[in-house]
Amino acid sequence: MTAREIELFRTIMRCRTLSAAAALLHVTQPALSKALRHCEDRLGYQLFHRSGGRLVPTTEALALIDDAERVYQNIQSFGALAQEVGGRTGGILRLGATSSLSASLVPRVVAALREEFPTAHVVLQMLPVTQLEQALLTRRVDLGVALSPLQVPGLETVQVGSTRCVVLVRRDHPLAREPAIGPAQLVGLAESGFGNMHDFGRSISTAFERAGVERRLAIEVGTTTTALSMVRAGGGFAVVDGLTLDYLPPEVVARPFLPELRRPVMLVQAEGSGTPSLANRFRTLLEALCRENATP
Repeated sequence: MTAREIELFRTIMRCRTLSAAAALLHVTQPALSKALRHCEDRLGYQLFHRSGGRLVPTTEALALIDDAERVYQNIQSFGALAQEVGGRTGGILRLGATSSLSASLVPRVVAALREEFPTAHVVLQMLPVTQLEQALLTRRVDLGVALSPLQVPGLETVQVGSTRCVVLVRRDHPLAREPAIGPAQLVGLAESGFGNMHDFGRSISTAFERAGVERRLAIEVGTTTTALSMVRAGGGFAVVDGLTLDYLPPEVVARPFLPELRRPVMLVQAEGSGTPSLANRFRTLLEALCRENATP
């Protein structure tokens, strides 16, 4: 099916009558009927049965509609991108960031970027590391920001900063009164955190092993924001990045984790996608914000 046929097909699926679909598509009903017959002839099967003036989708049509909708939306996005890349509407920047960064540094950088480029279009997706890597490889995002090393062959990966890890506990927990918390104080307590399949989880396990303490991971999560939610709900403690200080709820407190454990702020840029001036400026602003928020 051509792009135009996909558009006709999805419109007919939504309207279920040729007259309504023709009105939306700004074509005559006979022209639409002819185009539909031509499409069905090329496919070798019917897409719709006619019943009392309405069009009833066939089994084949129902099997196609979800993919047809995705392809149509991608075509629409491509058209917008083609205009924005040319600078006609201020440019476009598609960002992917892991959960903690999506709730802390990245929104602040985007706000500063929009002040300088008020007509720019920014798309921000919160993605786990594995999905972020795939999005960068397939050029669905122009820049990726994470707190773990990103394995994206052929793309530039740089560390633009780092953040110190903290221990989250509820405000009513006895450890909330401590100025800092280490593995020895966490013995026997339930943890909500990353498993060893995550780079972050492995670094926490290593810190416990070096302290000669067994790590008890009771609830395994995939994002920092989920770990925070579990602590807030009474799911023990969590060792997370210090950027969570930007969005801590009042019921939860953060204490430095000792011995000091840091997470790198990593940036990956996909060359040749998006608007270069926006991507470069985003990187500069992110580096400046990381320096501003650096802890000794």
